[in-house]
Amino acid sequence: DSSAGVQLFPFSRLDPASGYSVIHVFGFVEELVVADDPEEERSRLKYESLKNVSHTLPNQQARGSNETRQNLLYLLDSSVRRRMCKKVLEMGGNAVLGYHQNFDVEGDSGTVARTYGTCVLITRTA
Repeated sequence: DSSAGVQLFPFSRLDPASGYSVIHVFGFVEELVVADDPEEERSRLKYESLKNVSHTLPNQQARGSNETRQNLLYLLDSSVRRRMCKKVLEMGGNAVLGYHQNFDVEGDSGTVARTYGTCVLITRTA
């Protein structure tokens, strides 16, 4: 259940001087992971508890919100990469060329992490 050993390259070709060569191209591979937006949840809870007086300073609230979102992005990053790398291994590859990853905050859908590239089999050249 591991995704270890898959290499991710942001460029679409391997330089011959890199020490790697492509043996087989399997094709396009993609993955996405969706998580609830922590800011949406925070806004909902704040609205529901409007009667309570908050003793937390606004800067502390903003810092907490930012830390929560940063942790979410960190977890989404590792999750979407791991899931895509598992697909690469299932396809018979050991690398991804043209690797791209992005995050979108899509309102009601939450935060979406997307990753894609080309699944290939590479080997070290002598």
